[in-house]
Amino acid sequence: MTTTQVALPRAARATPLLSSRSLSSLTLRRPPHSRLNATMSASIYPFSSQLTTAQAALFSATRIASSHFHSSAISSYSSNNDPTTSTTTTKRPDTRPCWKCSTPVPYLALQCANPDCKVVQTLAPGVNYFEILGLSPEPSYDVDLKDLRLKFFKIQQLIHPDSYSQNTNGDQVYAQQQSSLANKAYSTLKEPLSRANYMLELLGAPIHETESLNEPELLMEVMEARELLEDAQTEDEVQELKSVNDGRIKDTVAGLSKAFKGQDLEQAKTLAIELQYWIRIQNVIRDWAAGKPVVADHV
Repeated sequence: MTTTQVALPRAARATPLLSSRSLSSLTLRRPPHSRLNATMSASIYPFSSQLTTAQAALFSATRIASSHFHSSAISSYSSNNDPTTSTTTTKRPDTRPCWKCSTPVPYLALQCANPDCKVVQTLAPGVNYFEILGLSPEPSYDVDLKDLRLKFFKIQQLIHPDSYSQNTNGDQVYAQQQSSLANKAYSTLKEPLSRANYMLELLGAPIHETESLNEPELLMEVMEARELLEDAQTEDEVQELKSVNDGRIKDTVAGLSKAFKGQDLEQAKTLAIELQYWIRIQNVIRDWAAGKPVVADHV
């Protein structure tokens, strides 16, 4: 491989050179959470070996339904929001039958509405993280974080698995599934980077493993920020770098909001990749300690 060297601007001392090998350490890979289907089974089916025969039958049916959970959500929202897609989707029913008493319950209901039943319901196929947490079914990058947190806590109070640990009718399994999925939805939507990546998945424009930031000026800015962290000797210096980086994150998040509103998915992808770099800088700043080396591969 031919080594390309790029000069970085530096003040008051010789300019270090950046090789293509150094740049390769900055290539960002697709976040694990964006591989939606690959993580579902391991995260929400931990108790299958503890089920009775009747519970196992219910569990099996739910597992089949939930295996299509994210794929149907992505298909639906790719069709509805991507202007290059003309595929139509089947209208979702308003209700579905309770798995235990067959009472019709709202499609997104977590519990049966029958006062003599009230069991936790199975996962509803074809819904996304926004719907799970009681937000608008149409994905929006602009999220009220305080409202998101309140909705998440209310859901967890209703279906926390510990509240169903003594039940013998099978809904403790569904409580675990619903709770795990709510946790995943909340952890994804509360952070601007994971929220952007998830929306790109929903809208049919995921960030692929081979995609990385290819703007030389921005890459040099990232390397400059890393070097300033390496040279920092005091907390005051680091706080100054933090203020600058916080501004970068704020500007990038604002750009993402604008790109998603305008359905400019290519720009949203570019900004999401850029945001990953600034988040890495943020993490290094958070972990900084005087005399502790800044590891290049972490920025």
